[in-house]
Amino acid sequence: MDIDLFSNYLLITVFTLFSIMRIEHYRRARKAGYRTVVSESRKYSIWLSVFICYEVFTLFAHIRIRSLDWAPRLLSWAALDLPPALRLLGALLALAALALFLWIHRTLGSNLSATLKIKENHTLVTNGPYALVRHPMYTAFFLLHIAVFFLTANWFIGITWLVGLSLIIVLRVIREEAMLIDRFGDKYRFYMDRTGRFLPPTRVARSSTKC
Repeated sequence: MDIDLFSNYLLITVFTLFSIMRIEHYRRARKAGYRTVVSESRKYSIWLSVFICYEVFTLFAHIRIRSLDWAPRLLSWAALDLPPALRLLGALLALAALALFLWIHRTLGSNLSATLKIKENHTLVTNGPYALVRHPMYTAFFLLHIAVFFLTANWFIGITWLVGLSLIIVLRVIREEAMLIDRFGDKYRFYMDRTGRFLPPTRVARSSTKC
C-alpha cells in the first residue's frame, strides 16, 4: 500500500465530507430564522477566515496528484519520515474527529452558527457530547489537526496548523464563555463546574445542586 497516496485520498475525503456536513447543518440552522442578539467582533471573523484560507492553501500545496509528475511539491522540504503506524493512527483520528463533528452538529441543532453569536432562542445545550465537555467542537478540531499532522507527515503543516488553531481557540473560548455567563448566569456557572473545557473532568463537581 502506498501510504502517501492513501493519506492524500483520505484527507480529501474527510475534508469533503466535513464541508458537506457543515454546509448542510448551517443551512438548517439559518432556515430556523432566529434573530442574533449578540455576535463576535468583525475583526475576529476576518482573522478566522484568513487562517482557514491558509489551511486550505497549505493542504492543497501538500497533496500531490501522482498523475501530474510536473506538479510542484511546495512543502516537500518539511517532510518527515513517520512510521506507517503513525500515519494509520492519523487515519483513525481523522475518522474519529469526523464522527465527533457529526454528533456535535446534530446535538446543537438550531444553536449552530458559523461565527460566535447568541440567538434570541439560544438554549444551553448540555446533552450529547456537551454532557461532559463544554467545547467538544474545539476538541474535535484539535483531534482533526493532529490527524492532519500524522497523515501529511509534514512538520511545517503540523506546527503552523496547531499553533494557529490554539491561538484562535484561546482567544475565542474566553469571550464565548463570558457571553454564555451573561446569557445564562448561574445556570452556566454550574454547568462549568461539572464539565471540562475540552476534555471530560477528572474530578467530581463541587456541588450536586441541579438547575
